[in-house]
This record gives sequence, structure tokens and C-alpha cells, in this order.
Amino acid sequence: MLDIEDIAHPMADVSDAPYRIFRAVPRTPAPVDGWPVLYMLDGNAAFDFLSAEQLADVPELVLIGIGQRTDEQFDRTARARDLSFPDQTERPSATGNEDRATGGAPEFIPLLLQGLRERAEAGVAINPAKRTIWGHSLAGLFVLNLMVLHPHSFARFAAISPSLWLNPEQFDRILEAGLPHHSKSGLIRLYLASGNREKRTGSQGPIPTDAPATFHALVARLSKIDGVEVSHQVYDGAKHIASLPTSLGPVLRFATF
Repeated sequence: MLDIEDIAHPMADVSDAPYRIFRAVPRTPAPVDGWPVLYMLDGNAAFDFLSAEQLADVPELVLIGIGQRTDEQFDRTARARDLSFPDQTERPSATGNEDRATGGAPEFIPLLLQGLRERAEAGVAINPAKRTIWGHSLAGLFVLNLMVLHPHSFARFAAISPSLWLNPEQFDRILEAGLPHHSKSGLIRLYLASGNREKRTGSQGPIPTDAPATFHALVARLSKIDGVEVSHQVYDGAKHIASLPTSLGPVLRFATF
């Protein structure tokens, strides 16, 4: 683990936890052109759920988690700030944290793609053409926005149970203005997944038996765009949080070029 004390989000308070980078690096010599790498947002949780067996299945893949210096799996203050775009707000929580700062994704993106990436890859032979980024829930929606706004920031994108309910009109505008115009600028590869038991906390009605309709609609919409290669999966029996660990095996394989 590496704590980054000198890179902070412009909206961060002095009391906010600094960024923490988690790394899993192969022990064998790097290929001539460098290792493929998987970036994992919510890095504390991602590295908590990763198993030794899963890492052993991808011996030639570097894993990098972007998280915070905390013993918790999620730093809810940081993720609400970093992963949401202006006009997006998290659903008020039962813990009374309705006043979390939100909308800082535009400022977080350059931190991720420049300073944090530089620190994370320091001393590791990385192939810049073989970078994948993974995110779950709010981080999954961030990954989708990043794919549209900066389609060549990563070679592959993995969005798991993205929070498509969070201001869908805004994401629709971003999507409409973005991806159709990138169709001639190189192939975009996306892995989308959702559980079939996902239900927002406090919502009424029976437990669902399929992924949300918005998930299927997004798969259909993206599949029609030239230059976008979509693979998708619905995890049987997985509730929202369970889709995170369920996704790790498929995404590790997806990130192995």
C-alpha cells in the first residue's frame, strides 16, 4: 500500500482521508511491451474481496486499487465527491450524511489519469495500451461516464451494477453527445454486468428476478453504436453488493489481453 499525501481533490477537506494505492504485481519478469493492468475504483473494498486463488489465475496481470487511507471498505465521503458529476447526488442515507460534497468527478478524472496513475505505475513496467478500469455501483456509473468523455483513457472498461438511477437524464445527455461521435476513433471495449436480485434500499415491491430494465436498455443502446464492443452478464442470485465480488473473476479475465 502507498498513501499519497500530496495529491488531493480540490473539494477535499483537510480532515478527509488521503488517497491510498493498492498494488498486486506479478513476480516474474515483465513482457517486453509491459504488463496489462487493471485499475479498481473503491480499491479498499476491491482488494478486500480479491482472493489468492483469483490472483493466481491471472499471473501476468497487474492490479491497482485506488482507495483511501481507511480501515473501512468504502470511504463514503470520498466516493460521493470523486465519482459523481455535477447535478448528481447520492440518495440520502440513513446515517444522516446527506450533506456530503458531490459533483467532483470532473476534477477527479485528471487526478486519476495523471498524478495517481503516475504514482501507481512507478517502478512497474506497464503496457499503456493494455489498461482496464473497473467500478461497481456509483463507481460503475463513473466508469461509463469516463468511457464516454475520455474513450481512450483506458483500453477496456468494466461497469458493474452501475447506478443508472442517479440522474439518468444527465447521463443520457452525456451519452448522446459522446459515443456516437467516437465510432471512427478506435474500438471501445466494455464489460457490463448486474445481479438479477438488485433492489435499491427502501424501494417497494418484490425482490426482482432479472437485472434492472435500465441495464438491459443500456446494453441494447450501446450495442447499436459502431465502434463499441459490449459484452454483458447477469449474475444469477446476486444482490447489489454481491455483484461486486461476483464480478472479480470475469473482470480479471476481461483485463487479461
